[in-house]
Amino acid sequence: MPHLASASVAIFIRAGSRDESADQAGVSHFLEHMAFKGTHTRTVQALNFAAESLGADMNAYTDKDATCYHLEGLGGHVPQMLALLADIVLQSTFPADELEREREVILQECTEYEEDPQHLAFQLLDQALWGTHAMGRPIIGTPETIAALTREDIVNHVRRHYVGDRIVVAAAGRFDTDAFLAQAQALFGGVPIAGAHSAPQPPGHLGSAKARRLPGVSQTYIDLAWTVPSRGEHPYLADLAATLFGGGMSAPLVDAVRERLGLAYSVSATSDIGDVHGALVVDAITSPDKLPAFTGELARLLDAHAQAVAESDLSRAKNQLLVSLVRSAERPMRFLQRCVEHQWATGQPFDSDAAAQAIQSISAQEVRQLFQAMLVQPAATVLVGAGATLKNARAMQAALRG
Repeated sequence: MPHLASASVAIFIRAGSRDESADQAGVSHFLEHMAFKGTHTRTVQALNFAAESLGADMNAYTDKDATCYHLEGLGGHVPQMLALLADIVLQSTFPADELEREREVILQECTEYEEDPQHLAFQLLDQALWGTHAMGRPIIGTPETIAALTREDIVNHVRRHYVGDRIVVAAAGRFDTDAFLAQAQALFGGVPIAGAHSAPQPPGHLGSAKARRLPGVSQTYIDLAWTVPSRGEHPYLADLAATLFGGGMSAPLVDAVRERLGLAYSVSATSDIGDVHGALVVDAITSPDKLPAFTGELARLLDAHAQAVAESDLSRAKNQLLVSLVRSAERPMRFLQRCVEHQWATGQPFDSDAAAQAIQSISAQEVRQLFQAMLVQPAATVLVGAGATLKNARAMQAALRG
């Protein structure tokens, strides 16, 4: 991206919470925190100063299927940023005293999530959708597993998953690509190859109903999900269907539920897709007395889209995805994420022109068939807050079956 002055450097590891055993749930996230607590050559303070002395933003995240460490700064500082990330990913020491301090931080984070109705609803939705599969467990883990994790567990996770065939070293922005590739080879070329990892398998769909009341919450938080094609099966179909249905103020879901009928303060549809998993998610916030009317209108809209998809909505949604495609290509870190996610899911390099063509080629019939497939499965149904009873959740789930 020679037109930019900035650059992003990232290390992607194809391992996340789905790769954990039940008794070590949260170890990927714990490790991501601990990686910044010191290496063989730098203390935690030295790591922070090394990034900030470059003016760079240093961060990381853990997902269901990946962990990523990244720096965003000036293009001229790419060599320093890559060296710093290599130190963090390959040379962290996980000091015992830092581990205990960070354990308390993560436990506080866990409590915060449990007390936030929207975040709690999303956690319950994973359970309702995927059941006891690792995809159904919180990325952060549980208080019990967080309290039990040891330094040995973290070190073993690194040895098992931070291996050459699971690591992508990437950069985007304005920098010397040949120099970057040579430096990446020098820093990561000696990382052992595991070679024994089995290919990720799709999680089984459960589609149960769950409800949780929270004191002091007067609204009802609604989250629903249906399984849809993964990124590996079709990179853009789920994104297009979600955008068409509830991505924007003019989308049928938002226009009907919020603008015309006033049944929800907030409502949207999004897609949650990975290499082998896919879900179309509807989330809303409403008052308990409007729950029946909201359910009825959502059922009507889902059935209508299983019958026909308006060309005007299809064109709108395609243009929204195309703009998103263009905008991500102008943002180095987002572009890296898109490239790596596509590579892992399809085995092919990401190409913007091919992506645009794939989006444009999706037909109304394909979208309609996706909604038809959704209606024959039980929706994962979650209610949190006021009016959140298992009876109400099951009634909503039943009403949404085609």
